Amino acid sequence: MRDVVFFFLLAIFCRPLLVEADVLETADGKTISGSLLRIAENQFTMQGKEGSSEIPATETIRVKLDSIEPLNSRGGMLILANDDRLPAELLSATDEALIVRLTACPEMEEVKVPLETVRAAFFRWPSAEHSRARLLRSLSNSDKKSDLFYLKNGDFLEGEFLGFDPGTFRFDTVAGETKVPRSGIEYFRFNPELINFPQPDQLHYRLTLIDGTRITVKALSLNLSELKAKTLFGAEFRCRQTRLASITPLGGRAVPLSQLEPAEYRFTPYLSQQWNWQRDRNVVSGPLVSGGQEYVSGLGMHSASELRFQLDGNYAAFITEVGLDDSTGERAAVEVQILVDGRVVFKRDLVRDENQACRVPRIDLSQAKQLSLKVDFGKNADMEDHLNWCRPVLIRKP
Repeated sequence: MRDVVFFFLLAIFCRPLLVEADVLETADGKTISGSLLRIAENQFTMQGKEGSSEIPATETIRVKLDSIEPLNSRGGMLILANDDRLPAELLSATDEALIVRLTACPEMEEVKVPLETVRAAFFRWPSAEHSRARLLRSLSNSDKKSDLFYLKNGDFLEGEFLGFDPGTFRFDTVAGETKVPRSGIEYFRFNPELINFPQPDQLHYRLTLIDGTRITVKALSLNLSELKAKTLFGAEFRCRQTRLASITPLGGRAVPLSQLEPAEYRFTPYLSQQWNWQRDRNVVSGPLVSGGQEYVSGLGMHSASELRFQLDGNYAAFITEVGLDDSTGERAAVEVQILVDGRVVFKRDLVRDENQACRVPRIDLSQAKQLSLKVDFGKNADMEDHLNWCRPVLIRKP
């Protein structure tokens, strides 16, 4: 009897662990599962069941490696002008740069981030999703043309940022230099008119790490399980492969639809309230979140509306996911349609009890002149109809 128990326990505790494979999506619609071995000279090397494959980054839509973990509520956060997000400990600052330590990469040296590349900096990024969404909406909707310093008591001060150290936060006002205890500052936002973020004209990559870090880099390499790159603001970046959640090449055949200007936007109100569409935000200017997953790239729309994009025969295909935003209530219900040259190629009703975005089958655009995304009223008129097009991507012709 003891032998039976022993071998039963051995089978439980010594069985191989199931390891989720890395998944690479190509511009031609193929999916390669296996292990990401190497990145060099803008080529991904994947090890699959049938051997290794080399795929050019320009032919890659995305590489998914791991899931994203909840952020540490005690950590800080930098939000850059290009919407990169860097969970980090804010150490000090001058009137030229912030000095931070990245949470996800403790092996790195301190990183210097030029102020002109930063939208906002938080000494403590909230753990609650609704609090993060509220802060992101306030950043998007603020029209103040000065640096703003938000206090923990809910007030804010206005002036010109000078810097901070562990004890003191300094800024300039019409009354002269002002010093306040750093412990009294919750976060600060820089004058949007002074932002100057580098715009890359070559292939680059958006990295997502398992702690929620989003950072755009160039000169990317991966070897012996260590990733190395250079940020667009000039800092050297490195981290372990085990901290990577996804890699998205930018500047190849895959073109995020949110980067393009629509040819036309039409909105039909149910009564009188007007809604505009949003780029890389939900329709109320918060993060794009469907089924508990936040999407970096996408479009936020409201019923009843339609976005039209002129293609002029330049693209081979369109891929996307679509879902109601998690901020909606139980009454949310819409009908979505995708039209190619006026012909409906995808149609679906979405209601709030669906718990994730649905993946739309790959849509052929080989002869297409126009693409339309349409959101119509559902069973409850226009009640809370916040619709997300998640990671919509056009594929250029080869």
